[in-house]
Amino acid sequence: MWSSLANFADGSPLNLWIQKTYWLWPVMEIIHFLGLALLFGGLLVVDLRMAGHLKGVTPASTHQLLPLVLLGFALNLITGILFFFGDPGRYSINIGFQLKMLLIGLAGLNALFYHWRVSPILVTCDERTTPPRLARCVAYVSLACWFGVLLTGRLIPYVGTG
Repeated sequence: MWSSLANFADGSPLNLWIQKTYWLWPVMEIIHFLGLALLFGGLLVVDLRMAGHLKGVTPASTHQLLPLVLLGFALNLITGILFFFGDPGRYSINIGFQLKMLLIGLAGLNALFYHWRVSPILVTCDERTTPPRLARCVAYVSLACWFGVLLTGRLIPYVGTG
């Protein structure tokens, strides 16, 4: 699958533009880092509260962070696609990148499960309510997945190819 995407991206106008524009890669790195800060920073508060920590924070107030989390994810999605198009040969065979994509997929499935099963349960919770076990489990899975995304993303330049 990754090799097919790499073949599609390699030599495309977007690929050539990214490779020829010397200032673009560092700008994308900065935007990716800012997106990461919004995404992980917001999710850290949301997930820690959902896991039963940060009891002084109301569950409803954590939902106000979700637009920032989504903005961070959108920034990372866009810059991540541009990174892949900029160097498809390297990313398509990199085990760190492949693991990162797997963890993002798992985090997405976990977020869907949260939306369908856990969010309706949490509507009745306030700051004194201990979240149900299912909510705590989803929160810890989210934290583990996103920490893994951070780790594997950072390792991409160093782990080599699959």
